[in-house]
Amino acid sequence: MKLLDGKLGLALRLGTMIVALLAGQQAMAVGTRAGTSVVNTATVNYRVGTVDQAPIDSNTVEFVVDRRVDFDLAPLGGALVNVTPGEPDAFFDFLLTNDSNSELDFTLDLAQMVGGTVRGDTDDTDMATVDYAVSANSVGNGDTDPLRLGPQFIDELAADDAIRIRVFGDAALTMLNGQVAGVQLDATAGEPGTAGVEGGALVEAANTDLGVENVFAEDGASSDGIETEFDGWITVAADVAVNKSYTVIAGDLGSGLPIPGATVEYVIEIVNSSTTPATNVVITDTIDTDVTLNLNVVAYGGEDIDIDNNGTPLPCDLENNADGDGCDLVGNDVTVGDLAEVAITVGPTSTMTLTYQVTIPDPDPTP
Repeated sequence: MKLLDGKLGLALRLGTMIVALLAGQQAMAVGTRAGTSVVNTATVNYRVGTVDQAPIDSNTVEFVVDRRVDFDLAPLGGALVNVTPGEPDAFFDFLLTNDSNSELDFTLDLAQMVGGTVRGDTDDTDMATVDYAVSANSVGNGDTDPLRLGPQFIDELAADDAIRIRVFGDAALTMLNGQVAGVQLDATAGEPGTAGVEGGALVEAANTDLGVENVFAEDGASSDGIETEFDGWITVAADVAVNKSYTVIAGDLGSGLPIPGATVEYVIEIVNSSTTPATNVVITDTIDTDVTLNLNVVAYGGEDIDIDNNGTPLPCDLENNADGDGCDLVGNDVTVGDLAEVAITVGPTSTMTLTYQVTIPDPDPTP
């Protein structure tokens, strides 16, 4: 019974060692370079009676380690990139990491999304243009121009190495606050081998002992050698509305109507209902030749136009175009916010009001 227990214990120990050895070989094979030749011959030693016999070698078994096609494509950054209408060269990055046991080429395909979601937001607009470039610097340096001129495919990316793909976009002027422009980037693993030449897409083929086959592993059971990711921009724009109204305030003989001799007060409201400031605001208005613009209005403290920018009064002297207040009068054209003199900002959820008066001339007396 003791002998039986000893043999059983030895068998268990040997079994454990074999399992551990096989597991170790499997773990090592994952990291072994594709194309590595593995050669093995088994040898058997034995006795006949008490005499050692000549060792016997088995046939030689040889195989080549195949390529485990495993890679990861991921957007960088934690959120959609803010973009303003008309902004050029707005960019973000994807990072592609080669987890295979071989260098690989990658074909890249970029397209604007048509609906769907990106980072939890709904794609509902397009950029004016989009393109991409591969950066040789896997860290990235924040520059736009050098990378925008970069290569359009990934060439001979070494195992365990990573590279950055920078996506550029020029925003359309028509994009509205809160609109999302998403893109889809596809990366397809390609055959390596010739530097500077884009390799064709890899395929899985029947096994040959001495050939290098491809086993797609990037997505588990659904692997196909292609990775797809999404990212995009969100529009940050001021939501500005302009409204102009008039009221007859004097000289109307109590009628409230704009008759000759009456004074009419115009009110222009610029309403920014967004959380983004509207900067470099310029208001232009052409005074009709059938009315006369009133200057130095007593009700406005002697100003020509009463300007209230969300509770802050702004000076406005139309008679002096070089005084730096940004209020100019050239002929019948009124400009408020001359950028050469002053920059006006209508802040988030704010209103700027301009009020001025004109008089309707009395008709010429009959001779």
